[in-house]
Amino acid sequence: MAMATSYGKRLACDLILAHFGEIVQKVCKCLVYRGPLALGDIARFTQLNPPQLKSSLLVLIQHSCVQAFKLEHEGVGTAPARVTTSYIALCDNILHRMRFPKFLVLVNEDLGGEAESLVEGLLQHGRLTLEQMIQREAARAVKAEGDVALSMKENFANLLRAHYVERSPAPEPSLHGKGPVEPPKKVARGGVRGRGGSVMSVNEDCGEEHKAMAAAAPSATERFQMISLIGLADSDPDKEMDEASVGGKRKLAALQMDAKTTAAVEEKEVLWRVNFEEFLRRLRHRACVALVKSRVDQVAGTVLAAMLAATRGKETSAKQHYSVPISMDSITQAVRALPEGQHMTLDKIRGSVQQLAADSVGYLSRAGERGGPAEGGNSFVINMRNIIELRQRNEVEGIVLQRFGRECCRIFRLLALKGHLEQKQIGERAMVPKDVKQLLYRLLKDQYIQVEEIAKTTEHVASKSIHLWKVNYKAVLHKVLDDLYHSAANISLRLAHELDKEQEVMGLLRQPNVTLTSSQQQQVRRIRQITNCLEGSLLKLDEAILLFHDF
Repeated sequence: MAMATSYGKRLACDLILAHFGEIVQKVCKCLVYRGPLALGDIARFTQLNPPQLKSSLLVLIQHSCVQAFKLEHEGVGTAPARVTTSYIALCDNILHRMRFPKFLVLVNEDLGGEAESLVEGLLQHGRLTLEQMIQREAARAVKAEGDVALSMKENFANLLRAHYVERSPAPEPSLHGKGPVEPPKKVARGGVRGRGGSVMSVNEDCGEEHKAMAAAAPSATERFQMISLIGLADSDPDKEMDEASVGGKRKLAALQMDAKTTAAVEEKEVLWRVNFEEFLRRLRHRACVALVKSRVDQVAGTVLAAMLAATRGKETSAKQHYSVPISMDSITQAVRALPEGQHMTLDKIRGSVQQLAADSVGYLSRAGERGGPAEGGNSFVINMRNIIELRQRNEVEGIVLQRFGRECCRIFRLLALKGHLEQKQIGERAMVPKDVKQLLYRLLKDQYIQVEEIAKTTEHVASKSIHLWKVNYKAVLHKVLDDLYHSAANISLRLAHELDKEQEVMGLLRQPNVTLTSSQQQQVRRIRQITNCLEGSLLKLDEAILLFHDF
């Protein structure tokens, strides 16, 4: 799990401020920048009183922005082992809050408005029981709970089958500490002080977050399962009753009664939340399809969309490099199941698959080739890593072109492909012999390229050294992501400032039967134009953030 960049952390804290207020943000900021902390340490750093601190932590946990976990520490000498509870901020989950509109659009397009309403309730409240969702929908529709219960359960079952919602994680999973609690040490540069004063590097902090989430996650069998939504018998119940003995009938009745009792308890007690991973997976698939449509054609995009839909349920990670193998017959069935693929001929489907699997394209691989999963027969795997990396390269080159111009973009592309070239070689190959030095230093200043000095002699004289230029693509991707977070944080601050400035007139809009003056109407039009522009810019930035961080 990737750690958020410096501006990513700032954006996460700004989102918490906008959604939950200053006190909750203070607690979140403490955990984001200091790493996992015990309750006493959070109180010491934030200076909040116990009720404020506990309420803030409850809000953050309810909305999956913080995860609590217990650590079992070995005792020193004859001292008994002790257990401490720590809290860790989940930066990725916090950043997902700015893409809630995308999630709602996905559900609406896939399952309809009623399912979207259920997801909207979960996004607003963090975690709810099925009973609470039914109560919320009944209040919203001004109907009795009994009138909406059946429809809501059907929609909720559809959401579970599509993996849009999941059981909430355990509140305080246990992790085993490596040894006894050590006294606080001086924090090294680049590190953060962990829980109880122990030192934790950035990588260790990231690992702790991953371990806490893995320990809290429900089991694979429970994650998307609910007894009240599972049929008590898949076969014909009358046939079962005819074939069963008297004892068998009694046993079946008892099992049905137990299932109903368990289901009633589940509806009241089991908490559910939105499954961010599934939304990211579907957004990633859409990004892959969009690239193939733009680089190849609409038919290839349809074929890829069908293959992704057919293999989606077997993916184990939202960032999976390869899909599971899928046979040509299954690809044909999946394509024809789509509205746009119903009348597609077999030759057209096969031709598109071969085109996508060509060496010059590399979006598909035959099963067992080029590192893909091995499986016999005429099967293919989708190379999602290749598609996403191509989109990332296109985006980076677009940024370089926009910021530095065409010549710099040629130089950057050349170094990304070849690497370790001297200035003269770059000028000749990129066809910019005159201004190449100036252009190189512009890219170097903004950290898009690097230079490596190799001494010809032991004296290490600069004039007698060779300077090789290169692109460190991993560093460039990190820089681009941080710049995107920086821009998103600035837009969020501007949006909050504009809304705060017009609080009075916005308050009037929420009151019934209020007539606005012409001046106030002009203010409303202005603030709507500004918010639409800023929110639109934020959504576009988020698409790039998804590409560089979540895909």
